[in-house]
Amino acid sequence: MAAISKSGANVVSLMEVENSAQFGKDRDDALAKLVEALNVATPGIWNYVRTPANAPPLADEDMIRTAFIYKKAAAEPVGESIIHNDTVAFASARKPLAQVFKPVGASDDKKFIAIANHFKSKGSAATPEDTDKGQGASNLARTEQAKSLLAFSNDLQASKGTDKVFLMGDFNAYAKEDPMNVLTAAGFVNQGEKARNVDGSAKHSYLFGGLVGSLDHVLASPGANSVVTGADIWNINSVESVALEYSRYNNNVTNYYAPDQFRASDHDPVVVGLDLPAAPVTPASVDLNLLGINDFHGRIDANTFLFAATVEKLRESAAPGATAFLSAGDNIGASLFASAVAKDQPTIDVLNALELRASAVGNHEFDGGWTDLRDRVAAGGTNAKFPYLGANVYQKGTTEPVLPEYTVLEMNGVKVAVIGTVTQEVPSLVTPAGVTELEFGDPVDAINRVAAKITGEKLADVIVVENHDGAGSGTPDGSTLEQEVAAGGPFAKLVTKTSPEVDAIFTGHTHKQYSWDAPVLDMNGQPTGRTRPVVQTGSYGEFIGQIQLTVDTTTMQVTGYKAGNVKRTVPTETETAADLVAKYPRVAAVKAIVDKALADAAVIGNQPVGKVTADITTAFTPATATSPASRDDRANESTLGNLVADSLVDALKAPDLGAAEIGVVNPGGLRNELYFAPDGTITYAEANAVLPFVNNLWTTSLTGAQFKTLLEQQWQTNPDGTVPSRAYQQLGLSKNVNYTYDAGRAAGDRITSIRVNGSLIDPAKAYRIGTFSFLATGGDNFRVFKEGAGTDDSGLVDRDAWIKYLQEHNPVSPDFARRTVAVVNTTAAEIKGGDAVSLAVSKLDLTSLGSPVNTSLTAAFTDAAGTATQLGSIPVSAGAATVDVKVPAGAASGTGTLVLTAAESGTVVKVDVLVAASGPVTPVCTAPVPPTKWYDVAGWIKYALAWLQYQRCLNG
Repeated sequence: MAAISKSGANVVSLMEVENSAQFGKDRDDALAKLVEALNVATPGIWNYVRTPANAPPLADEDMIRTAFIYKKAAAEPVGESIIHNDTVAFASARKPLAQVFKPVGASDDKKFIAIANHFKSKGSAATPEDTDKGQGASNLARTEQAKSLLAFSNDLQASKGTDKVFLMGDFNAYAKEDPMNVLTAAGFVNQGEKARNVDGSAKHSYLFGGLVGSLDHVLASPGANSVVTGADIWNINSVESVALEYSRYNNNVTNYYAPDQFRASDHDPVVVGLDLPAAPVTPASVDLNLLGINDFHGRIDANTFLFAATVEKLRESAAPGATAFLSAGDNIGASLFASAVAKDQPTIDVLNALELRASAVGNHEFDGGWTDLRDRVAAGGTNAKFPYLGANVYQKGTTEPVLPEYTVLEMNGVKVAVIGTVTQEVPSLVTPAGVTELEFGDPVDAINRVAAKITGEKLADVIVVENHDGAGSGTPDGSTLEQEVAAGGPFAKLVTKTSPEVDAIFTGHTHKQYSWDAPVLDMNGQPTGRTRPVVQTGSYGEFIGQIQLTVDTTTMQVTGYKAGNVKRTVPTETETAADLVAKYPRVAAVKAIVDKALADAAVIGNQPVGKVTADITTAFTPATATSPASRDDRANESTLGNLVADSLVDALKAPDLGAAEIGVVNPGGLRNELYFAPDGTITYAEANAVLPFVNNLWTTSLTGAQFKTLLEQQWQTNPDGTVPSRAYQQLGLSKNVNYTYDAGRAAGDRITSIRVNGSLIDPAKAYRIGTFSFLATGGDNFRVFKEGAGTDDSGLVDRDAWIKYLQEHNPVSPDFARRTVAVVNTTAAEIKGGDAVSLAVSKLDLTSLGSPVNTSLTAAFTDAAGTATQLGSIPVSAGAATVDVKVPAGAASGTGTLVLTAAESGTVVKVDVLVAASGPVTPVCTAPVPPTKWYDVAGWIKYALAWLQYQRCLNG
């Protein structure tokens, strides 16, 4: 009684009240006595809701039931209460009790429905098969009770003429367990999640065994949620000792019980405030403001708060309550160091702070496997506060989605359903072992199935899709919607086959940027005359997608829209970074999260992961009289690029990771050096700084001919044939690959020889290439990668594989042997023993820091029979040498190899030489043909002479 009196509530739902009918009394006898006791201090304050005429028979009820009491001066019941007498679903629980209330004297437009509940407990199984499978015993029973309660609520809304419903009570389920997901998926909003401590942490209502959470909830329908002014959990019971409980009165040597509010129960009350204004004038239409991101990939850095400021500016420009911030997936995974090192918790915290309303699940959400996504990332809503939606992610062997298919948002009187789907290719994009329990279906089929349900059951007015798959090109590549549809594939199906009930589509995954007006076709593929927006933002929060929908409030149809991508905010002199933080509370919260993450990452970043014996760097341009040497010369081979290429082969050599044979690295992917100073230690941060882009590691198969094309594409051209500002980009290659080139030859014919594992490359053979996802998709104009066969995402992130390599190959040393050398060969196509081989060799010296200066080449010749002959030494100056050596006089005929070795760097250059036979030439003897007529005297004389010559030829 002390707790009820001090709660300040006008309507109180009671979970456990004696059912006096079970003792031969009036069903409300105990309830009436409670109210009588409450009114002792101040008579006439409280009243109770009477048992309705449809009360169940005693055989269908427990000794305990639910009830309502209310303050007579503040609230009044409207009509009789109703008991939901579902004898199947609620056979093991107390049956829900519903009552319509309104403020005293108010018009009916202020009424709301309150439904008191007490679901089956977790302690025992309702049926033999309903045992604890991670959510306590009787989870199946509670889930069915939730479904039954939802149907009861829907019926009441229709019959009572109000969309304001509060479901309250002890649901014996935590906020993101299956029973609660049934209700929140239908649009009910858990008010207890609004309760916060002074430090901003979430409150709870229940404590058991040292673990805290909330089993008690007040859930508001979207209509009811709109009138809620606040919510709190009154912490008076859950943390109090049981010694204070009324049941322990005079039960101890010292009597701790006192007749106050403490330990009146083992649960804490949830209190919700309402503001029930007069019914507003409904406008003819409302504008909804949908803000979308995709492929954020944990971009926790100096720009994160500016991304947040962009969201807040766009939110500010719309009417209050009109904005929903959404995501098309890949919020986490392939993240920057500050996020990745903390398992992306900073990113989740940032999105929570920005009040992300819903997100499609992306393939990178499965990087840590399904259990990591379910138990850590989402964690039943205790970590990510937004639902991850996956309508096409099924339990293996079933069509039962393992994630919510959709969520319904209340936006200024309009119910907006958000359906989430992910690319069907997830199993090939992540480590297969992490998703063995799952199957990934066709996204469009799932969208259409869910859209039909939403429409058929009238669950929402507007349907928006967040699909983690998109167009292959887009604005940066110059493609049009028509070209993308003509190309076919999943995106074409999304555009042409998605249900006409869907009003807008956000996409992701392909990191492209576009905002297209897509024609809407009916389910028979015929034009409807309408269009809908299809938007993707690019990636990394550099743009925010915005779709503004105009909705007719009478028909609840979308009558118009605007769509586009908004570039991330840049501070100015009149609106500084400090101004943005001061103006927008969410931006300030984001900045605090980011600052802490960056500081924490710095601590972790100082941890050692390996050592170097000397500097391993990118190529440097030489110092001049006026400027020092500078890093990142992308036109030259480097010790760092080659080492990273070696690490790719090491990381991807296992068959289940792609069976890589050759590693290929683009120079622009190397963003820092591995310096020896001061003591050779490589820290985590230093290793991360080398490869900060967090690409996934992919493998693909190129034929020998395609690999030659890849090397030819180092001489850069854009798709239209023009030459970009970086006309040449030198690839880093694993140490089992060497090649020579002649830059003076025609385009496409510059690569003169390629050797893999010492043998000339086979143009027809397929070679497995390990590289970054950036290159494997044709980045930096290496377009031949798009022709690769069996392309596969290993699921590994470059940084993680790189650090693992450094840890396992400790210490690492620079390899100064070049893997590519320029050779201009002026030797004849075929020569004889004793003839000269003439070459101009250059690019023998690397320009990475610490690279030795070569001064000589040793020459050796191995003929076709395998005989090796040393040919002496050749001087080298400025990395170049003029080679003029003679093939041994007795060299066997056939293809031999001239081998040049740089003494200082170990660089090896191999040039094939075709040697002709050097012995006497065997004559060609041709037998004469006799005359055909016996009387041809002259002919026979000539034949006789020719025969003599033929015999001389045969005899030498």
